[in-house]
Amino acid sequence: MQATVAHAGGKDDAAAMNHVANLCARAVEAVNDLNARVIIRGIESLARLLFSAGGHEGVEAGSLQGVDALKFQIYNALSNLRGRVHVLQYARPSEPELPALEAKKNIHILVVEDNLDSADSLRRLLELCGYSVTVAYNSREGLEAARRTLPDVVLCDIGLPDSDGYELAAALMGNPATAGAKLIAVTAYGSEQDRKRSHEVGFQLHLVKPVKPESLLQYLDAPVVIN
Repeated sequence: MQATVAHAGGKDDAAAMNHVANLCARAVEAVNDLNARVIIRGIESLARLLFSAGGHEGVEAGSLQGVDALKFQIYNALSNLRGRVHVLQYARPSEPELPALEAKKNIHILVVEDNLDSADSLRRLLELCGYSVTVAYNSREGLEAARRTLPDVVLCDIGLPDSDGYELAAALMGNPATAGAKLIAVTAYGSEQDRKRSHEVGFQLHLVKPVKPESLLQYLDAPVVIN
């Protein structure tokens, strides 16, 4: 995979993307670990930006920008994946998973994320921290779940399979029953144009994947969110 990424030039390359997607699919099947699968899906998302003509625009990583920034993020994710696999090889058998804690924060969160592994991982994290959580895997399910549960916070991906998160946010803000929810974008789209558009449709915060769990929890506990 590194060789394929190294020769990428920020242009449409369907063959390279298919190669990376196949590698990621095989890796997901081969590893029985949620954290590793989330890393793999993140690599695939970054690769889709790298192998599309305009996907690199606005991407930054420290002093790097564009294609170089995307390559850096992919190499870093690959390094994290190698480290995770190494740990799994020598780890002791895992203890039974703890049940979710009873919701104690009186805050209901709606997660709208089409990647099942990422959605499930986020749901577990939030439930263990005392939040009540509902998960939807596309925009239509998200809108229906929001009308049904009236969430306090909506964590929403932008790249959804049926319609994007911008349209979902606009629909939520246009409904008096759901307009009071705090909207937070959690997405791989990190350009200034993406941030500006998310703010315009009602997102109060725009977080770029991968988001550190401790940072996300800090944002959720903050009384006021500033984009």
